[in-house]
Amino acid sequence: MSWSRPIDIWFSTQVLSHEAHYLRQARRWCRNREEAADLVQEAYLKLLQMDNWTALRDPRAYTVTMIRNLVLQRVRREQVVAITDIPAPSLAEVRDEAPGVFETVAAREALIDLLAHVERLPPVCRRVIRMRKFEERTPREIALALGISVSTVETHLARGMQQLMNWRRISQVPMPPREAAASNEIADAEMQA
Repeated sequence: MSWSRPIDIWFSTQVLSHEAHYLRQARRWCRNREEAADLVQEAYLKLLQMDNWTALRDPRAYTVTMIRNLVLQRVRREQVVAITDIPAPSLAEVRDEAPGVFETVAAREALIDLLAHVERLPPVCRRVIRMRKFEERTPREIALALGISVSTVETHLARGMQQLMNWRRISQVPMPPREAAASNEIADAEMQA
């Protein structure tokens, strides 16, 4: 009594007899002996699991096509980048450098207070501060516009900034960054003089 099934007889006569050809084709496509042998074995497994194996007209050509398709599947799989391979930036690395709502409101309120204190300065000092800090004029331009000397402009500028700095220290309200940088420049200039 034979234990061979019809698919086993078909497989051994129609498919397995061409194994050397399959291995040559697989090696040509993947250039690795072990991988070529794996591809051929995988094709054999798929063939043995087929329900309609009797409908194949040319099992040798069908097997070669199956091996080629397996090679293409592996190539496509290797080209896909797994999402887990891409490192996600930690929350510490993702920072929004723009000021938040609190900082924006605090800076706006500090600017309003600063402008109110600028208005309380003596008239000439107030005009010099406005022209230098808000209109960004040079001391020479201010001196020409007001009909005073450059040294007088610098004196009014230093006194006005000193009064604004005193107000800031008393009220503990931070100056807006631009005004704070300007007042530091004047303080440095006074120390050098």
